Amino acid sequence: MKPKINIITIGVDELERAFMFYRELFDIPDEQIGAGEDHIAFFFDDNFSFVLFPREQIALTAGKPEALEGTPGFVLSHRADSAEEVDAILERVLIGGGLIITPGTESEWGYSAYFEDTEGNVWELMATPVAN
Repeated sequence: MKPKINIITIGVDELERAFMFYRELFDIPDEQIGAGEDHIAFFFDDNFSFVLFPREQIALTAGKPEALEGTPGFVLSHRADSAEEVDAILERVLIGGGLIITPGTESEWGYSAYFEDTEGNVWELMATPVAN
């Protein structure tokens, strides 16, 4: 894997409070901000976004029952070119001693997987569908 960090997702305790802070800090136009039911994303260009996500959800993503001490407070996301590349990277994760949290799975966002490195840091691998 030639790493490229496309998305940094951080865990927050109060989504609205964190949004107000980063909205002021980043000073970007409204059309570069997207919100879902459980997250807010700041889109800086085609290759990088910064996402606010509830800390409890980060814990669940990391395979932890709740946001306990030692639960990662962020997720690094790498955009792969294909589902096959995601699966090939997961094989290397296992060879290197990492742990697969969620195997490659299709969703409305594309094909994605989550893994934990040997130190407990969480990565997301994703291959977004080709636009029609």
